[in-house]
Amino acid sequence: MAKFRVETVLDKNTGLYFVEVYQEGQDEPLVVGNPIYFSHEHAMADSIEIFKQSMPNQPITAWREQ
Repeated sequence: MAKFRVETVLDKNTGLYFVEVYQEGQDEPLVVGNPIYFSHEHAMADSIEIFKQSMPNQPITAWREQ
């Protein structure tokens, strides 16, 4: 099973967030989105929903930093 890491980044030019998706063990992002999100939380929620819709039979788990 492939593992991915999703990071949100604040675009200083627009003040909006974008998403970078990394495959496990890679330093360069596999996907870089456009700055379209008003918050980190909105970017993460949308990213998780995209993964769930794209891979409905795969478990989607999240690790949250404490």
